[in-house]
Amino acid sequence: MTEPGAPLLLWLRHAPHSTVHLSEALRMAAMASALGTPVRLLFLSDGVRALVRGQEAHRLSPPIARSLLGVVTEASPALVHAPSLARRGLAPDELVEGVAVELVDDAGAADWLLRAGRVVPF
Repeated sequence: MTEPGAPLLLWLRHAPHSTVHLSEALRMAAMASALGTPVRLLFLSDGVRALVRGQEAHRLSPPIARSLLGVVTEASPALVHAPSLARRGLAPDELVEGVAVELVDDAGAADWLLRAGRVVPF
């Protein structure tokens, strides 16, 4: 059973530039956070690519670090699946600066999926 006040977990698993999944997830996260709902973001599979530093963002969308303001904090960091990073040849030091990140393994990701109040996959 889910604990009262359990966070809304947004599960980001698609590459950032191939679909609107990332922008829709960030919009949902900002709205839920503004309404007082605790939100956590889990970047898994190709979703980890959204946090890679040095990407050329589309001219009409803000940089990822700015989009995460107010949603990702030191107290509520973005959850990044370390095995997904490794499978893509990425290291934690290649991620965007200024964004609080907590690396999780398979068990850690599963734990967050189980304890979330709601899970919304993107």
